[in-house]
Amino acid sequence: MSGLLVRCGVPRLATTHLPETSLFDSHCHLTDIADPASVLEETLRSGVRSVLTCGYDDASNRAVRELVTRHPSLPFSLGLHPWFADQAIEPVLQSILDSQPVAVGEAGLDLWGEVPVHPIERQMQVLEAQLDLARRLDLPVTLHSRKAIAELLDAVRRYRGVRGALHAFSGSYEQARAFVDLGLYIGVGGAVTRSRAKRVRRCAVALPLDCLVVETDSPAIGLDGVEPPHVRPWHVKRVAAALAELRGIALEEVERQTDDNVVKLFGERARGSAISEVEEGSNR
Repeated sequence: MSGLLVRCGVPRLATTHLPETSLFDSHCHLTDIADPASVLEETLRSGVRSVLTCGYDDASNRAVRELVTRHPSLPFSLGLHPWFADQAIEPVLQSILDSQPVAVGEAGLDLWGEVPVHPIERQMQVLEAQLDLARRLDLPVTLHSRKAIAELLDAVRRYRGVRGALHAFSGSYEQARAFVDLGLYIGVGGAVTRSRAKRVRRCAVALPLDCLVVETDSPAIGLDGVEPPHVRPWHVKRVAAALAELRGIALEEVERQTDDNVVKLFGERARGSAISEVEEGSNR
């Protein structure tokens, strides 16, 4: 998730015919990018069908809800990220109940540094409240983990049956496999395009394709030749291409299987495209 918090108005989109595609960015933050309407339009023009745009604190959750009122076909999630665990969790849970997102989160744990940004006890309280609601609503969770794999794995085990994706995964194959065995998906992001990201690449090849989803976490996580905050959702095409090359398979196979995976994870709303909505805007 980005530290860049740009909140902008969202003008109506207007464009010409856009290409159909099955490629889906399973985790990004449109509301952290200046002029998200233009970014969305260019993303669709590039051949990406849609995105999951994620909230992570009070301000971003409000911005996501505003964006979705203007573009209701966009899948979205609402949550409270561990960086903001000092904020109240109750309004976030109520917002999830009121807004009917396709997922909960971005949630998770972050134990980076000698002293974590917030105590592990508070982070865990916030995470478990979201896991509990997600399980009760049968919604998936999009999960963040930094230096907290063991703790996050224990939490997911306590909420057996919760669904979700461990986004921008950078751990070992064995760690990824433990989450997959609990029914979670692994998010493959921009790191897979970097030759030095050997552990990420090893996981991307070794894990079954039917447990992977592709993402950008734009504008936060860089890829080869593109650094934050310049990453955009259309860069998911490069993530998918790197994944196909590493596995020695056709790009179309990666697109088809990861698309099936996001529909299984996020439901039929993830199958829809923002293309028709954008094209309607051009005729108004």
